[in-house]
Amino acid sequence: MKNTRVRPTRPPKVSIASLRKIASKLPPKTVVIAGGDRKEDLAVVQSLQGHVFVKRCILVGDEAAIREAARRLRLVVHPADIVATSSQEETARRTIELIEEGVADVILKGNISTPVLNRAMLKIRVRDTMSLVTMFQSPCIANGRPLLLTDAGVTTFCNFSRMTGMIQNAAEVARLVLGKDRPRIALLSANEKVIESLASTKLAAALSRKYWEDMVVYGPLSFDLATDPESVRIKGVSKGDDPAMKEVAGQADVLVCPSLDAANILYKTLMGMTQHGMAAMAGITVGVKVPYIILSRADGEANKLDSIALCCIYAERCKQQQVVEARQAKVAQKTETRYNVLTVNPGSTSVKVALFANGTCLDIRELDYPHKSRMRGAAFDAEIAKYIRLVEEFMKPHAAVKLDAVVGRGGFLYRGKRRVESGVYQVATVKKGKVVVEKDILRGIHDHAEMDHASNLGIPIAARLAVDYGIPAFTVDPVVADDFDLLAQFSGYAPIARRSTAHVLSVRALAARAAEALGRPLEEISLVVAHMGGGITVAAVRNGKIVDNSIALLGGGPFTPQRAGALPTKELVDLCYGGQFTKEELFVELTKRGGLVSYLNESRVEKIEERLAKGDTQAHLVLKAMAYQIGKEIGAMYVAAGNDVEAIVLSGGVARSELVVGFIKQRIGHLAPILIYTENMEMAAMAAGACKVLSGQIAPKRYSLVL
Repeated sequence: MKNTRVRPTRPPKVSIASLRKIASKLPPKTVVIAGGDRKEDLAVVQSLQGHVFVKRCILVGDEAAIREAARRLRLVVHPADIVATSSQEETARRTIELIEEGVADVILKGNISTPVLNRAMLKIRVRDTMSLVTMFQSPCIANGRPLLLTDAGVTTFCNFSRMTGMIQNAAEVARLVLGKDRPRIALLSANEKVIESLASTKLAAALSRKYWEDMVVYGPLSFDLATDPESVRIKGVSKGDDPAMKEVAGQADVLVCPSLDAANILYKTLMGMTQHGMAAMAGITVGVKVPYIILSRADGEANKLDSIALCCIYAERCKQQQVVEARQAKVAQKTETRYNVLTVNPGSTSVKVALFANGTCLDIRELDYPHKSRMRGAAFDAEIAKYIRLVEEFMKPHAAVKLDAVVGRGGFLYRGKRRVESGVYQVATVKKGKVVVEKDILRGIHDHAEMDHASNLGIPIAARLAVDYGIPAFTVDPVVADDFDLLAQFSGYAPIARRSTAHVLSVRALAARAAEALGRPLEEISLVVAHMGGGITVAAVRNGKIVDNSIALLGGGPFTPQRAGALPTKELVDLCYGGQFTKEELFVELTKRGGLVSYLNESRVEKIEERLAKGDTQAHLVLKAMAYQIGKEIGAMYVAAGNDVEAIVLSGGVARSELVVGFIKQRIGHLAPILIYTENMEMAAMAAGACKVLSGQIAPKRYSLVL
């Protein structure tokens, strides 16, 4: 269902001079001043007393300083409007709590470090991109029309996804405050033509080609060509057949700068103009639950009041829009078909079982049960029966739920000389009321699995459950799924081809989650994804496919909590023929007793960090070395993904370590924005794959066994 945007009644013309008047006609708001303990912060409170658009100001900070500043200004502050804190961190925390409790509608930054407050605000972030939007007006620019400028103060890394977020944020302000139902967005650069050596022109052109709903986006355009119709006429810029250029050139509503540097220089120029009466400005930071104001000490009283009024208008219009969207969501929820999906993920020491209704997890449990290796025939069937009984126990409280499908984790399916693509594979179908199990996929994992592993049990368990419940069964992204680019398949030795063995299910789920956060289709972007658990996969994801990755099991890459990673070839050959290990013993040695276990006799990062706290310098060095190798592999996959990487995604148990993540960021933080997800997404990804098939969005793939 297409969203119906809120279009409340507004004055026919909106200007900075009219902001306070417009805000005064809307329900008044509460402003919380984080670090509001300076004289200039109390002066803002004093200035607001004559304006009805703010009903209350809450001051969070040093109580003694607040009272002293109020005394000097002869300002009466109600005790309930003071939230006493003893540190900047506490000030930030209490400010966010007031927002979460619904007490305040607008945040005004006072005497507090911007990084400290911004870190706390991550908790109330509603979009991936938080950006500053500046409304300005000058008779010297655009014939005095009000314009929006972004981003002069927040976004330091302007790649495609960040720019997308900045555009969407600014467009929302244009709609809700300026009344522009279809805002015209100009992407600024030094030239209106794409120049290979000028990155901003290429990025602007790429953004222009993207589909934009309810806005017109065009670039690259120079500042004058974006704002001045006369410049468009004089320069003779051909508008050609491009309708977006025709609509934006000379009449833009929003100016998107290619970098913080460019935007800040323009912002400071406008600031100087305001001091001479040649311009007016108001600012708002969006992307979090409530609008946020960062004022400069150099800002005049008018700028401060106009910024607060701007935020009050935005806050009320957002509230109106949320009411409409909530109604639409209820209608959509009533009409959405519900699919109940059971997911089963066997591991080495336990089995995870979860029940989903579409994307909502109704129940999930991790049941202790150790995997028994190399079982065949009747013993294997008996072992599967034990897993089935565990699942049946899990389902007892959900007896009333009618299952639509079951999904089992995909293991080491036999590939032979072929490659198995990623995707959703059919394990069992229902034909004329009878369950038919796909024999090839069952044999490919039961009789011909490439190696013994707990994940191999997922498909047989799903097949048995499908028969028991009379439902279809699937598996999603088995560990041997391989979408490698042709160049990635070369190993350097002709008889050996590089083939993927990786945490494919996790990596693809993380990539989809990151694409959603970035606001872009997964099929259009490049990412680097690092799943960091007992084993580590670092993958290059391009256009929805894993085109290259470190081989998670004895195939190179960084060492991990348990695995050795890439080893010097000569020394590895010596180890193979040194007589110390059999082939099977060496396999176990390098996959179970390598990595952190080899150096520190411990695989749990949290336990190693406890040793660090006691002064264990060797443990510190080893963790740093693992982070170094992960960072190095991320750099390699950055190149494999194509150098236009939108984000680097870190996940898994190791990603919960701030120390290790900090080490990694030191190495690769300059390459792209970093997204961190510590939750396990595999079970949800399995259910999502089944739902896509059940709803007809995709057709399942079928595995063929070729010996």
